[in-house]
Amino acid sequence: MDDQSNSTEEPVEFADFNAKLLVLDVLCYDLDVLEPYDGDDDETAEDLDVEGQDDRARAYYDDLDLLPSQLSLVTELTVDSDLEILQDVHPGWDGSDDRYDPQNWDDVLDLPELGTVYTAAPLPAHVADRLAAKGVEIRSA
Repeated sequence: MDDQSNSTEEPVEFADFNAKLLVLDVLCYDLDVLEPYDGDDDETAEDLDVEGQDDRARAYYDDLDLLPSQLSLVTELTVDSDLEILQDVHPGWDGSDDRYDPQNWDDVLDLPELGTVYTAAPLPAHVADRLAAKGVEIRSA
């Protein structure tokens, strides 16, 4: 019998929360595999930190477990400041700074079925090189 047929998967820990958000945008909004954060109507300015980030949305996504079987569904990824998930985490954020750019791309590079990355701005050279080496196509969004 195959020992890997065990149906209990261990969640994957992401080294970079911003990289996790890129993957979650696909799983929550593109593939409908996971439920996106649903801000309650009773949300107030108190739920936003001094920078305007929604701490409840951030905590929701930070606590969301990602399983290897879910990560294998991600074949395309978009790197853009206009992602829906970023508006969940930071309502009204205009994308004018790099606060949601991943600093550690290892978890993205480890996505087993990733074939295409759409990007609004050039990726860091070392990331683009490693993606290309894996046969991942990089396209301008």
